[in-house]
Amino acid sequence: ATMKDSSKVLATAGTGVGVDVEPVSTFQPLDEKDNFIERNFTKAEQELCRQGKDPAANFAGRWAAKEAILKAISASAPDSQNLWEGPSAPLDSIEVVGSSGGAPIVRLHGHSEKVFKTLGLKSIRVSISHADGLAVAQAIAER
Repeated sequence: ATMKDSSKVLATAGTGVGVDVEPVSTFQPLDEKDNFIERNFTKAEQELCRQGKDPAANFAGRWAAKEAILKAISASAPDSQNLWEGPSAPLDSIEVVGSSGGAPIVRLHGHSEKVFKTLGLKSIRVSISHADGLAVAQAIAER
């Protein structure tokens, strides 16, 4: 196969990967971010983030995860039309909560769930990490 042929196969494989980095300072001071948090995080996410020793880092990690998930879903079908509502749409329809073991799990609602199903995706996984004032997340969406 030529390089062109193999890139075509990869583009239609049905797996999307997304990565995002968010400075923890985006959510500092936390009390000035209430409107953004209310608009973009579910009640369960808000409770989970506020429980930890560093709520700003928790929100930054979940925000990076939401962005990575959106990118992974989009990357799973790079040739399809844009199905998202636009850059100013809230991301509360992408929910990142903890499993019983503490690992992040993804729940999709509303428009995000509709896009996920429209693209024929079956699973999405996410990992979140923090270092030096940054939160980073990677997501993988698969058919």
